[in-house]
Amino acid sequence: MLGARVAGGRPVVSRYRLAVLNSHPIQYFAPLYRRLAQEEEVDLTVYYCSRVGLDGYEGTGGFGQAIKWDVPLLDGYKHCFLSNLRRRDDVSRFGSLVNPAIVTALLRNRYDALWLHSYSYVTHLLSVVASRLAGTPILYRTESSLTFDLMVRRSLGVRAVKPVFLRALFKQVAAFLAIGTLNRQFFEYYGAPSERIFHVPYSVDNDHFRILAAEARRDRAKLRARLGLRDEDVVFLFAAKMTPNKAPLELLRAYERVKAPRKALLIAGDGELRSQAEAYVREHGLERVRFLGFVNQSALPEVYAMSDVFVRPDGIAKGDWGLTVNEAMASGLALVSSDSIGATVDLVRHGENGFVWRFGDLDDLARAMERHTTDAAACRRMGDRSQEIISAWSYEECVRGIIAALHSLRDTESRR
Repeated sequence: MLGARVAGGRPVVSRYRLAVLNSHPIQYFAPLYRRLAQEEEVDLTVYYCSRVGLDGYEGTGGFGQAIKWDVPLLDGYKHCFLSNLRRRDDVSRFGSLVNPAIVTALLRNRYDALWLHSYSYVTHLLSVVASRLAGTPILYRTESSLTFDLMVRRSLGVRAVKPVFLRALFKQVAAFLAIGTLNRQFFEYYGAPSERIFHVPYSVDNDHFRILAAEARRDRAKLRARLGLRDEDVVFLFAAKMTPNKAPLELLRAYERVKAPRKALLIAGDGELRSQAEAYVREHGLERVRFLGFVNQSALPEVYAMSDVFVRPDGIAKGDWGLTVNEAMASGLALVSSDSIGATVDLVRHGENGFVWRFGDLDDLARAMERHTTDAAACRRMGDRSQEIISAWSYEECVRGIIAALHSLRDTESRR
């Protein structure tokens, strides 16, 4: 029961017993769970539907190889793995995760709230039904935005059914956890009351990237020299899977158009388009393009430290915020990001910490990149400004938003 109790004559706020349902351990979420578990008001338990990411991705992650994250994903918070009726290394389809044990867990424990991430799997819908039966309020968080919904062509059936489904689902939600502006607009568009939407920004471990990138930057010249890059080069960085929706080939075409003698491009990632991208570089004679392959989490700060400008060449992707933008900003990089990325709206200030380009216009992308090559000092100032801006977009803001949402549940119950 939510509310306050009395101990020794003093009111003591009851701890909120919060359950989180997640598809699998995710490198960006684990530090947030550790931070949230430190709060006296919160008794946190995280339920995972799969061990993907912990035991490794075997061909379903789009990385082009089997990968396993090399950072702690389970330390510092209570967690439980639910038995999955489907294959364990696949989280790509709605039917990939079927975990009936979530029903038993929610009915038995009667949590004060369930934090639900999206509706992408069968288990998510099972949890909604179980929460309704248990009388457990739902906190809902997702990456979705209207950018994808309104600009991508869909079948008539999907266009007809999705609004009805979402409005019905949102009626079961007690509080919405918005990751940013576009996500808030998505919630409101489908009927979420504005007073029940709480700011829980999509974040990374800013201090981790800031500190490690600063340490690595001391050896920046040596790190660059190993790759045959000059200290005076303006180094652009692409860090993503090399898949069509991440647009690495479009980036190469834009890079080719950048008229600057002191330019270089690092491509940190792997995937189905790598061989095609390498062939493009050879055939077009592009200079100082380096393919680093998949770079695991512990090595990323070193790659950021070698770079000056982080580039997002992609745009309309299903529910894509772009957390690598957060990482790059925390690492002190200037930015070039499309106007269709969720992070751009909230974090990229045109002319202040980077440049925003019109998605679909490669000439505009090339111009934005070229502007960074004309004034190295301004580029460094933009990187410093990135760190200032991202400092207010952190796990601390997330924790405050989550606790505010939990408090709203108590207030609602007290009015009944």
